[in-house]
Amino acid sequence: MISSYTFGIYPRSEELIEATRKNTENLDSLFQKETEEYISAQKNAGLGFVSDPLLKWDDIFRPFSNLSSVTPTALNRIYEMNTFYRVLSFDGQDLVGGGNIVQSNLDSSLPKNKTAAIPEPFTFAELHTSNKFKRKEDFTINLAKMLRVEIDSLVKSGFEAIQLLGPSIAYNNEVDFGLVSDALKILTSGLEAKTILHTYFGDVSKKIESLLDLPVSGLGFDITTTPASSIEKHSFSDKLLTVGIINSFNTAIEKPQECIKQVDEINAKTKPKESYVSTNFDLEYVPKEFAMNKISVLGEIARGAKDV
Repeated sequence: MISSYTFGIYPRSEELIEATRKNTENLDSLFQKETEEYISAQKNAGLGFVSDPLLKWDDIFRPFSNLSSVTPTALNRIYEMNTFYRVLSFDGQDLVGGGNIVQSNLDSSLPKNKTAAIPEPFTFAELHTSNKFKRKEDFTINLAKMLRVEIDSLVKSGFEAIQLLGPSIAYNNEVDFGLVSDALKILTSGLEAKTILHTYFGDVSKKIESLLDLPVSGLGFDITTTPASSIEKHSFSDKLLTVGIINSFNTAIEKPQECIKQVDEINAKTKPKESYVSTNFDLEYVPKEFAMNKISVLGEIARGAKDV
C-alpha cells in the first residue's frame, strides 16, 4: 500500500451550477453539502491525504484577489483548456499582506490528514502581472515571499503536505530553472511539511534532471503527457514521487489492476523515497459522478500498489 491524494478544483454538479447562475437563496447550503460529499468520498476511498474540493474557487489564484494591493483584470484561458482564470494585477510594493488567505477559503471540516494546493511562484508570475515589479525575476521572488507566508499559515493549522502546482514549468519550452529554484527555496527552507511540485499540461521528459535538483520534497507527474518510460530513467531515491495515474481529462474510469501494475513498475525502476498516486490535474474537467468514481478507484490503486 502507498499513499494517495487529489489536488485542484473539483467539478460542480449540474444542480449547483444552475443554482449559482440563479444565485438561489440556498446557494451556500448547496455548496456546503457538495463540499462535504466530496470530502466524505475521499475519506471513504481511504486516501492518504484529503483535500478541499475548492468548489467556491473560480480558479486556483482567485483568493489572492482579496489582497489590498491586487486588482482583478481580464479573463484569460488556462493554457489550451476550455476554462478561464482571472488575471491579477499586483499593484503594490509589498505583497506580503495575508497569511491566512488560502486557509480562510478552505473548508473547516477537513480531517487531520489534510493537504492543500497553491500555485508555485514561477507559474504564478507567468500568468499574472505587476505594475511595480517589471522584471519577471523580481515579481517571481516577491510572489514567493507572499506564498511562504500562506504556507506557514497552512502548516501551523495542521496541513502536512503542500502541493505546489507548476503547469507553466511543463507547458513552457524554455524555463529558467535557476529562478524556479531560488523561488522554491523561499517556500521550502526550514519548512516542517512535505512539498510536492506538480507538473502538467506538457511533457517534462527533457526537464526531469532539472526538476530533481529543485528544493522540494517530491515531484508529481502527469503520465498522460510525460511518458512513464521517461520517468523510469531516473532515480528518485531522495525524492517523493507522485504518479498522476488518474486522468482528469476524460470520463473513462481507470482499471485498477492495470494501474497498480504500472505504478509498481515505475516504483521498481525509480526507487522513490516515498510513493504516492494522484490525479494528473484538477478533476473539474469531468462531471461529478465520474469524479466520484475516479476518487474511489484512486484509493483502490493506492491500496493495491506495493510499498516502497
